[in-house]
Amino acid sequence: MKASIALQILPLTAGESRLAVIDKVIDFLNQQQVKTVVTPFETVLEGEWEELIHILQQAIELAGEEADNIFANVKINYGEILSIDEKLEKYRTTAD
Repeated sequence: MKASIALQILPLTAGESRLAVIDKVIDFLNQQQVKTVVTPFETVLEGEWEELIHILQQAIELAGEEADNIFANVKINYGEILSIDEKLEKYRTTAD
């Protein structure tokens, strides 16, 4: 079954290492064989449910290896979903 997952990782550690944790997770997500869109607040993945849930688990565990405490906000759209492109198509404009 198709799904989309929005993931926001928030390392609860002080200092610059927080951004390094986020960057490492985004790099991991971008290497996956699913559609990935990075936004200022979260990264959105689209694909088959079984694959996405496995990627989600790996991403959270990766963040946990890099920070002593993390908070993960996760939104899941499961089933007969609209694709990322379908959701955004009427809002696409060129950025200045």
